[in-house]
Amino acid sequence: MKLSEIVSVTGMPGLYKSSGKRTDGLIVTSLTDGSTKFVSGRVHLFSTLDNITIYTADGSKELKQVLADMKKNEAAHSPAGLKTDDELKAYFAAVVPDYDKEKFYVSHMKKLIGWYNILNEKGLIEELTSDENATEKTGTEEQTEATGAEEKAESKKAAKADKGDKTAKPKKEAKPRVEKPAKATSKAAGGGARKTVTPRKAS
Repeated sequence: MKLSEIVSVTGMPGLYKSSGKRTDGLIVTSLTDGSTKFVSGRVHLFSTLDNITIYTADGSKELKQVLADMKKNEAAHSPAGLKTDDELKAYFAAVVPDYDKEKFYVSHMKKLIGWYNILNEKGLIEELTSDENATEKTGTEEQTEATGAEEKAESKKAAKADKGDKTAKPKKEAKPRVEKPAKATSKAAGGGARKTVTPRKAS
């Protein structure tokens, strides 16, 4: 499963896996109870988790990275059982020290911890964060291999062209053809010269 397949739906608690699309909405499956239903896009708004970020002092931080940090610090700073605003702020100050204290509200913190608990109970935190990193790495490696293959093919093609130029033999120039003059003959066409016949005198 990927973060791009998990959606948050306005007006509906929890998280959902996108199971299908229609022109007027989505078919979603709840990650909490496994129920599947159609949700109209005319009534609700959908946000995929890969497009969600939180405000930080330097700009924003992807939800993927925040979830990974929460999991990494789970032993020292557990998000379970946090209730008061001060407890929530202290937790995020430890896990995401640079979060924007003016734009990242307590309501956002509560929602994020709720999402984390759902995904963590399903054992999806590692899968969601590692799969995204593996996909990015694979894409980069494939692009590098493709570039190397293209360069290798071009080099091979150029070498072949150079070799062809060196081994090709020059064509011989055609010499002009000289026709010999016809021999003179005393015979006329159609046979030799006729003998002159003298007529005999009558006796």
